Amino acid sequence: MSKSFAKTFIPLRQFKHNPERFNVLSSGGGTQSNAIICLIHAGVLPKPDVIVMSDTEREASNVFTYQRENIAPLCEEMGVEYHIIKKSLYATYDLVASDPDVPLPGYFTELNGRSQNGECRGKQPAFCSDKWKTEVIHRFLNERYGELNLTRRGVDMWMGISIEEAARRMRLTTGKWQRRYPLIEMMMTKQMAIQCVEDYGLPTPPPSLCWMCPNRDDDLWLYMKEHVPEDFQRACDHEKEIQKTWPHLWLTKYGVPLAEAPLKPSGGKNSQMDLIQFMETGSAGRMCANGNCFV
Repeated sequence: MSKSFAKTFIPLRQFKHNPERFNVLSSGGGTQSNAIICLIHAGVLPKPDVIVMSDTEREASNVFTYQRENIAPLCEEMGVEYHIIKKSLYATYDLVASDPDVPLPGYFTELNGRSQNGECRGKQPAFCSDKWKTEVIHRFLNERYGELNLTRRGVDMWMGISIEEAARRMRLTTGKWQRRYPLIEMMMTKQMAIQCVEDYGLPTPPPSLCWMCPNRDDDLWLYMKEHVPEDFQRACDHEKEIQKTWPHLWLTKYGVPLAEAPLKPSGGKNSQMDLIQFMETGSAGRMCANGNCFV
Protein backbone atom coordinates (compact mmCIF):
# COMPACT_ATOMS: atom_id res chain seq x y z
CA MET A 1 0.00 0.00 0.00
CA SER A 2 1.10 3.57 -0.57
CA LYS A 3 3.05 4.86 2.46
CA SER A 4 2.71 8.43 1.22
CA PHE A 5 -1.08 8.22 1.13
CA ALA A 6 -1.66 9.99 4.47
CA LYS A 7 0.58 12.87 3.38
CA THR A 8 -1.03 13.36 -0.03
CA PHE A 9 -4.71 12.85 0.94
CA ILE A 10 -6.16 16.14 2.14
CA PRO A 11 -9.90 16.04 2.93
CA LEU A 12 -11.98 19.13 2.23
CA ARG A 13 -13.20 19.03 5.83
CA GLN A 14 -12.19 17.14 8.96
CA PHE A 15 -14.23 14.52 10.77
CA LYS A 16 -14.22 15.06 14.54
CA HIS A 17 -15.34 12.22 16.74
CA ASN A 18 -16.39 12.27 20.39
CA PRO A 19 -14.10 9.88 22.33
CA GLU A 20 -16.40 10.08 25.36
CA ARG A 21 -18.94 8.01 23.45
CA PHE A 22 -18.41 4.43 22.21
CA ASN A 23 -17.47 4.75 18.53
CA VAL A 24 -18.45 1.95 16.14
CA LEU A 25 -17.82 1.74 12.40
CA SER A 26 -20.87 -0.08 11.03
CA SER A 27 -19.38 -1.62 7.90
CA GLY A 28 -21.51 -2.75 5.02
CA GLY A 29 -18.49 -4.35 3.34
CA GLY A 30 -18.77 -2.06 0.33
CA THR A 31 -16.80 0.73 -1.27
CA GLN A 32 -17.47 3.51 1.23
CA SER A 33 -16.92 1.34 4.32
CA ASN A 34 -13.65 0.05 2.90
CA ALA A 35 -12.54 3.60 2.16
CA ILE A 36 -13.19 4.60 5.77
CA ILE A 37 -11.07 1.67 6.98
CA CYS A 38 -8.22 2.71 4.67
CA LEU A 39 -8.48 6.27 6.00
CA ILE A 40 -8.37 4.99 9.58
CA HIS A 41 -5.33 2.83 8.81
CA ALA A 42 -3.62 5.82 7.16
CA GLY A 43 -4.24 7.99 10.21
CA VAL A 44 -6.51 10.39 8.32
CA LEU A 45 -9.46 9.30 10.46
CA PRO A 46 -9.34 8.43 14.19
CA LYS A 47 -9.63 4.83 15.30
CA PRO A 48 -13.12 3.70 16.33
CA ASP A 49 -13.50 1.44 19.35
CA VAL A 50 -14.65 -1.41 17.12
CA ILE A 51 -15.69 -2.26 13.56
CA VAL A 52 -18.78 -4.43 13.09
CA MET A 53 -20.42 -5.92 10.01
CA SER A 54 -23.66 -7.88 10.01
CA ASP A 55 -23.49 -10.98 7.82
CA THR A 56 -27.01 -11.27 6.38
CA GLU A 57 -25.99 -14.80 5.31
CA ARG A 58 -27.04 -13.80 1.80
CA GLU A 59 -24.24 -11.32 1.11
CA ALA A 60 -22.40 -11.54 -2.20
CA SER A 61 -19.66 -14.11 -1.70
CA ASN A 62 -16.91 -12.02 -3.30
CA VAL A 63 -17.51 -9.33 -0.65
CA PHE A 64 -16.28 -11.66 2.11
CA THR A 65 -13.32 -12.76 0.01
CA TYR A 66 -12.37 -9.09 -0.30
CA GLN A 67 -12.82 -8.48 3.43
CA ARG A 68 -10.73 -11.51 4.35
CA GLU A 69 -7.89 -10.79 1.93
CA ASN A 70 -7.70 -6.99 2.04
CA ILE A 71 -9.59 -5.43 4.95
CA ALA A 72 -9.10 -7.81 7.90
CA PRO A 73 -5.27 -7.49 7.70
CA LEU A 74 -5.55 -3.69 7.93
CA CYS A 75 -7.77 -3.95 11.02
CA GLU A 76 -5.40 -6.40 12.67
CA GLU A 77 -2.41 -4.21 11.85
CA MET A 78 -3.93 -1.13 13.49
CA GLY A 79 -5.28 -3.07 16.47
CA VAL A 80 -9.00 -2.46 15.94
CA GLU A 81 -11.35 -5.40 16.52
CA TYR A 82 -13.35 -6.29 13.40
CA HIS A 83 -16.39 -8.48 14.02
CA ILE A 84 -18.50 -10.04 11.27
CA ILE A 85 -21.69 -11.16 13.01
CA LYS A 86 -23.97 -13.84 11.60
CA LYS A 87 -27.49 -12.51 11.35
CA SER A 88 -29.05 -15.76 12.53
CA LEU A 89 -27.40 -15.39 15.97
CA TYR A 90 -29.29 -12.20 16.81
CA ALA A 91 -32.13 -11.59 14.31
CA THR A 92 -35.70 -12.37 15.28
CA TYR A 93 -36.81 -12.74 11.65
CA ASP A 94 -35.42 -14.31 8.50
CA LEU A 95 -37.53 -13.98 5.35
CA VAL A 96 -40.84 -13.67 7.17
CA ALA A 97 -41.72 -11.23 9.95
CA SER A 98 -44.96 -11.05 11.93
CA ASP A 99 -47.07 -10.99 8.76
CA PRO A 100 -46.60 -14.18 6.71
CA ASP A 101 -48.04 -12.42 3.67
CA VAL A 102 -45.25 -9.82 3.65
CA PRO A 103 -41.72 -11.27 3.41
CA LEU A 104 -38.95 -8.92 4.55
CA PRO A 105 -37.14 -8.14 1.27
CA GLY A 106 -39.12 -5.76 -0.93
CA TYR A 107 -39.90 -8.04 -3.81
CA PHE A 108 -41.68 -6.78 -6.91
CA THR A 109 -45.32 -7.87 -6.96
CA GLU A 110 -48.10 -8.37 -9.46
CA LEU A 111 -50.79 -7.55 -6.89
CA ASN A 112 -51.18 -4.09 -8.44
CA GLY A 113 -51.22 -5.52 -11.93
CA ARG A 114 -48.72 -4.87 -14.70
CA SER A 115 -47.93 -1.79 -16.75
CA GLN A 116 -48.35 -1.64 -20.54
CA ASN A 117 -44.80 -2.87 -21.06
CA GLY A 118 -45.52 -5.90 -18.87
CA GLU A 119 -43.50 -4.82 -15.82
CA CYS A 120 -44.77 -5.22 -12.27
CA ARG A 121 -46.55 -2.11 -10.99
CA GLY A 122 -45.97 -2.67 -7.29
CA LYS A 123 -43.27 -3.51 -4.78
CA GLN A 124 -43.42 -5.02 -1.29
CA PRO A 125 -42.30 -2.93 1.70
CA ALA A 126 -38.68 -3.64 2.65
CA PHE A 127 -37.39 -3.64 6.21
CA CYS A 128 -34.68 -6.31 6.04
CA SER A 129 -32.03 -3.64 6.62
CA ASP A 130 -33.55 -2.92 10.02
CA LYS A 131 -34.13 -6.56 11.00
CA TRP A 132 -30.98 -8.08 9.52
CA LYS A 133 -28.47 -5.31 10.21
CA THR A 134 -29.41 -2.54 12.65
CA GLU A 135 -31.03 -4.78 15.28
CA VAL A 136 -28.37 -7.48 14.90
CA ILE A 137 -25.51 -5.04 15.45
CA HIS A 138 -27.23 -3.35 18.41
CA ARG A 139 -27.88 -6.68 20.15
CA PHE A 140 -24.31 -7.85 19.54
CA LEU A 141 -22.83 -4.63 20.92
CA ASN A 142 -25.06 -4.69 24.00
CA GLU A 143 -24.11 -8.30 24.70
CA ARG A 144 -20.37 -7.92 24.17
CA TYR A 145 -19.71 -4.49 25.66
CA GLY A 146 -22.46 -4.29 28.27
CA GLU A 147 -25.87 -2.77 27.69
CA LEU A 148 -25.64 -0.57 30.81
CA ASN A 149 -22.14 0.58 29.87
CA LEU A 150 -23.18 1.52 26.33
CA THR A 151 -26.34 3.21 27.56
CA ARG A 152 -24.28 5.29 29.96
CA ARG A 153 -21.64 6.27 27.39
CA GLY A 154 -23.83 6.43 24.29
CA VAL A 155 -22.88 4.89 20.95
CA ASP A 156 -21.84 6.76 17.80
CA MET A 157 -22.36 4.55 14.74
CA TRP A 158 -20.14 5.60 11.82
CA MET A 159 -22.01 4.96 8.56
CA GLY A 160 -20.41 4.57 5.13
CA ILE A 161 -22.52 7.04 3.20
CA SER A 162 -20.93 9.54 0.82
CA ILE A 163 -21.93 13.10 0.03
CA GLU A 164 -24.11 12.40 -3.02
CA GLU A 165 -26.22 10.07 -0.85
CA ALA A 166 -26.63 12.60 1.96
CA ALA A 167 -30.42 12.36 1.76
CA ARG A 168 -30.11 8.85 3.25
CA ARG A 169 -28.91 10.24 6.57
CA MET A 170 -30.97 9.68 9.69
CA ARG A 171 -30.65 12.87 11.71
CA LEU A 172 -30.61 11.50 15.25
CA THR A 173 -28.89 13.96 17.57
CA THR A 174 -29.96 12.59 20.95
CA GLY A 175 -30.21 9.20 22.65
CA LYS A 176 -28.07 6.14 23.04
CA TRP A 177 -27.68 5.25 19.36
CA GLN A 178 -26.53 8.17 17.22
CA ARG A 179 -25.19 8.17 13.68
CA ARG A 180 -22.13 9.84 12.27
CA TYR A 181 -21.16 10.16 8.62
CA PRO A 182 -17.37 10.58 8.20
CA LEU A 183 -17.42 10.70 4.39
CA ILE A 184 -20.19 13.29 4.30
CA GLU A 185 -18.43 15.42 6.90
CA MET A 186 -15.24 15.15 4.81
CA MET A 187 -17.18 16.04 1.62
CA MET A 188 -16.23 12.77 -0.12
CA THR A 189 -18.17 11.26 -3.01
CA LYS A 190 -18.48 7.57 -3.79
CA GLN A 191 -16.05 7.95 -6.69
CA MET A 192 -13.56 9.59 -4.32
CA ALA A 193 -14.03 6.63 -1.96
CA ILE A 194 -13.28 4.18 -4.78
CA GLN A 195 -10.21 6.20 -5.75
CA CYS A 196 -9.15 6.30 -2.11
CA VAL A 197 -9.16 2.50 -1.85
CA GLU A 198 -7.36 2.08 -5.16
CA ASP A 199 -4.76 4.73 -4.27
CA TYR A 200 -4.16 2.83 -1.06
CA GLY A 201 -2.97 -0.07 -3.16
CA LEU A 202 -6.03 -2.31 -2.79
CA PRO A 203 -8.15 -3.82 -5.58
CA THR A 204 -11.42 -2.08 -6.46
CA PRO A 205 -14.02 -3.33 -3.92
CA PRO A 206 -16.93 -5.37 -5.32
CA PRO A 207 -20.49 -4.09 -4.82
CA SER A 208 -21.93 -5.07 -1.43
CA LEU A 209 -25.51 -6.26 -1.62
CA CYS A 210 -27.40 -9.45 -0.84
CA TRP A 211 -27.40 -11.76 -3.82
CA MET A 212 -31.20 -11.98 -3.68
CA CYS A 213 -31.87 -8.26 -3.07
CA PRO A 214 -34.64 -6.99 -5.40
CA ASN A 215 -33.21 -3.46 -5.09
CA ARG A 216 -30.41 -4.38 -7.47
CA ASP A 217 -30.58 -2.45 -10.73
CA ASP A 218 -29.83 -4.13 -14.06
CA ASP A 219 -26.15 -3.15 -13.85
CA LEU A 220 -25.75 -4.92 -10.51
CA TRP A 221 -27.60 -8.05 -11.65
CA LEU A 222 -25.40 -8.17 -14.76
CA TYR A 223 -22.27 -7.62 -12.65
CA MET A 224 -23.20 -10.57 -10.45
CA LYS A 225 -24.14 -12.73 -13.44
CA GLU A 226 -20.74 -12.11 -15.02
CA HIS A 227 -18.43 -11.95 -11.99
CA VAL A 228 -20.13 -14.15 -9.38
CA PRO A 229 -22.22 -16.65 -11.41
CA GLU A 230 -22.68 -18.97 -8.45
CA ASP A 231 -24.47 -16.17 -6.58
CA PHE A 232 -26.60 -15.41 -9.63
CA GLN A 233 -27.67 -19.05 -9.71
CA ARG A 234 -28.52 -18.85 -5.99
CA ALA A 235 -30.75 -15.87 -6.76
CA CYS A 236 -32.50 -17.75 -9.56
CA ASP A 237 -33.11 -20.70 -7.25
CA HIS A 238 -34.26 -18.39 -4.45
CA GLU A 239 -36.84 -16.78 -6.72
CA LYS A 240 -38.27 -20.19 -7.58
CA GLU A 241 -38.38 -21.08 -3.90
CA ILE A 242 -40.21 -17.94 -2.73
CA GLN A 243 -42.77 -18.39 -5.50
CA LYS A 244 -43.85 -21.67 -3.97
CA THR A 245 -45.36 -19.55 -1.20
CA TRP A 246 -45.80 -16.18 -2.96
CA PRO A 247 -46.31 -16.85 -6.68
CA HIS A 248 -46.97 -13.14 -7.33
CA LEU A 249 -43.50 -12.00 -6.18
CA TRP A 250 -40.39 -11.51 -8.32
CA LEU A 251 -36.77 -10.40 -7.88
CA THR A 252 -36.94 -7.90 -10.75
CA LYS A 253 -39.50 -5.43 -12.08
CA TYR A 254 -39.76 -7.50 -15.26
CA GLY A 255 -41.94 -10.11 -13.56
CA VAL A 256 -40.29 -13.03 -15.34
CA PRO A 257 -37.80 -15.63 -14.06
CA LEU A 258 -34.50 -13.91 -13.26
CA ALA A 259 -32.61 -16.12 -15.71
CA GLU A 260 -34.87 -14.83 -18.49
CA ALA A 261 -35.09 -11.16 -17.42
CA PRO A 262 -34.17 -8.71 -20.22
CA LEU A 263 -31.41 -7.05 -18.20
CA LYS A 264 -29.92 -4.03 -19.93
CA PRO A 265 -26.66 -2.28 -18.99
CA SER A 266 -26.97 1.46 -18.39
CA GLY A 267 -23.45 2.22 -19.53
CA GLY A 268 -22.63 3.43 -16.03
CA LYS A 269 -25.33 6.12 -16.02
CA ASN A 270 -27.77 4.52 -13.62
CA SER A 271 -25.76 2.16 -11.46
CA GLN A 272 -27.34 2.12 -7.99
CA MET A 273 -29.10 5.47 -8.55
CA ASP A 274 -32.53 3.93 -9.17
CA LEU A 275 -31.90 2.02 -5.95
CA ILE A 276 -31.20 5.17 -3.95
CA GLN A 277 -34.16 7.02 -5.47
CA PHE A 278 -36.46 4.14 -4.58
CA MET A 279 -35.19 4.03 -1.03
CA GLU A 280 -36.05 7.70 -0.58
CA THR A 281 -39.54 7.47 -2.07
CA GLY A 282 -42.49 6.56 0.08
CA SER A 283 -42.88 4.46 3.19
CA ALA A 284 -42.00 1.24 1.38
CA GLY A 285 -38.40 2.37 1.18
CA ARG A 286 -37.87 3.99 4.54
CA MET A 287 -36.17 1.04 6.24
CA CYS A 288 -33.75 0.59 3.35
CA ALA A 289 -32.91 4.28 3.65
CA ASN A 290 -31.50 4.02 7.15
CA GLY A 291 -27.95 3.83 5.91
CA ASN A 292 -27.07 0.23 6.66
CA CYS A 293 -27.30 -1.31 3.22
CA PHE A 294 -25.27 -0.51 0.12
CA VAL A 295 -22.34 0.99 1.98
